[in-house]
Amino acid sequence: MSFFQNQFSQKRDEKRVSSPKNLNDYLDLAETIPGWVDRDELSYKAKIVQNLPSDAIIVEIGCFLGRSTVVMAGVRKLIGNGIIHVIDPFDASGDPFSVPFYKLITNKIDQPILDEFREDISNAGLDDFIIVHKGTAETIVDKWETPIDFLILDGDQSPTGAKSAYDLWFPFLKSGGYICLHNSGSKIHIPGHDGHRRLFLEKIKPPLFDEIYTEKQTSFARKVYF
Repeated sequence: MSFFQNQFSQKRDEKRVSSPKNLNDYLDLAETIPGWVDRDELSYKAKIVQNLPSDAIIVEIGCFLGRSTVVMAGVRKLIGNGIIHVIDPFDASGDPFSVPFYKLITNKIDQPILDEFREDISNAGLDDFIIVHKGTAETIVDKWETPIDFLILDGDQSPTGAKSAYDLWFPFLKSGGYICLHNSGSKIHIPGHDGHRRLFLEKIKPPLFDEIYTEKQTSFARKVYF
């Protein structure tokens, strides 16, 4: 059984955390949802989310089945405010390298991907903290007007797709706000699947950013005040 198949079986077989009461509960719950970000990366992301301003606006481009989403929304529920806006086509599309891995998981789902995502969110009791935008970074941005406290880029991993999402959404990131790039660490990257790594090396640096840090394969930075 492959790693990804095992993840899906684990999700179905493990007993879900009922009524999560703290961050560890949400991290435990996240680990029952198929995905690629691990507990250490999720914990660092949670730390940033925990320290965002009241009524924080978080935008997650590329959420798949909600592994990261339940942690971020869980943190904001514990605080009592804030919204996570998720942007995803919910059709297992993406760069050519990623699609087969998405399909390996989604082919085992007996309902549409968006319904599976909503089920994960509802099971966690987080419906009030998440707004779904079905589409891509390119199709949703035209109607977006709200300044962003935390921008997570985890959609199209191709160089063209990663750059497009960054160029379109970075202008909405507040000074003092945070950005997160998944799959951007120093491992060997497959050509065509290295968009966030390239973006990290080319864009995420002073003087525009500080507090630059990479937890395993996920990078974070704060937009400097101007």
